[in-house]
Amino acid sequence: MGFYFGIFGVLAFFSLMELFGLKRHQRNLLFLLFSLCMFCLSFLRWEVGTDWDAYIRFFNQSDDWFVKSEFEWGFSRLNEFARIVFGNYSVLLFMLGAVLFGFQTTAIYKLSPYPVTSLLFLWSVSFGNAMFIRQTVATAILLFSVVYIIEKKFWKFLMCIGLAMLFHRTSFIFLPAWWIYRMHIRLLWLWVGIGISVVLTAGLKIAIESIAGAFGPIVQAKLDVYLSDGETTFGTEASLLQIIVKGIANKVFVFFVLMLMYKKITSACASYKGLVNLYWFGILLYFSTIGISVALVRLSFAYDILQIILVPILFRYIESKPLKMVAYTIFAVYLLFRLYVALVSNYFYMFVPFKTIITEA
Repeated sequence: MGFYFGIFGVLAFFSLMELFGLKRHQRNLLFLLFSLCMFCLSFLRWEVGTDWDAYIRFFNQSDDWFVKSEFEWGFSRLNEFARIVFGNYSVLLFMLGAVLFGFQTTAIYKLSPYPVTSLLFLWSVSFGNAMFIRQTVATAILLFSVVYIIEKKFWKFLMCIGLAMLFHRTSFIFLPAWWIYRMHIRLLWLWVGIGISVVLTAGLKIAIESIAGAFGPIVQAKLDVYLSDGETTFGTEASLLQIIVKGIANKVFVFFVLMLMYKKITSACASYKGLVNLYWFGILLYFSTIGISVALVRLSFAYDILQIILVPILFRYIESKPLKMVAYTIFAVYLLFRLYVALVSNYFYMFVPFKTIITEA
């Protein structure tokens, strides 16, 4: 565990430096350096991360071109290329990591005023995406697509959706982001929407069970799989109730913080309101689906990641240095707690100890 907390400490120190004095070019240099380090971790790791066994099994079976599989087209083709040409799983991790960090690094660079702070947040909630699965690759592409939403380049945004779907088919859920970003929603209705979605957590499963049969046997069968897994926590030590409570606490806390200076920031930062809209919609997705199945909350991940952009924007508009220091201290303690929970509660044995191809050679 010391490995993960050590990286957190380094990022937290330079995040503090970033907020209180580093010039833009210094921030960018540090950010690129840390991103490069995380990219290296992504392909040097060995037997670290969720779904490792399933992915390496699929890689070892990818001995021919264009074999039909359960995985998406882009992910399957890269597996075949790495397996047939190189015969090395680390090469596949390198290629997937290059795609992920290429899009993720560019997105953070363009969207975040404090990129090292964004990386600190990302490390605390998902290890910087260095221990990626295929949905993580898709999520990085979708994060980059927000640049085209802001720039009003619809066809380029649509191309990003299509590219992300080559790695995870659920990426289509991000298509409404184009319109959600531009919605004008009053502050009160943002909170009302969250309240309604929390209520739906309890009632939506019952409603879906009642109407699923009307959509035919295929849809019924697929829904039955998800509904039957509604109490399954997929290997985590936490109970379903603990996961729900933790999700509510995290998301409501972050959203509450983002609302503290909402009017001030939206009047000065044109993109803040739209980014909050997207994060808010992710909260609605999360609360509306977790009561049905823990697996379905993955639909919200593409929206959730925007918190790593929004919190640094918030820090940018805290003018008082003492207040900013207090806010940063609270933020750092919160992220340290998130990292601890991520390690202890979620698949501890899959991340600790951190093994590499060098130590396992």
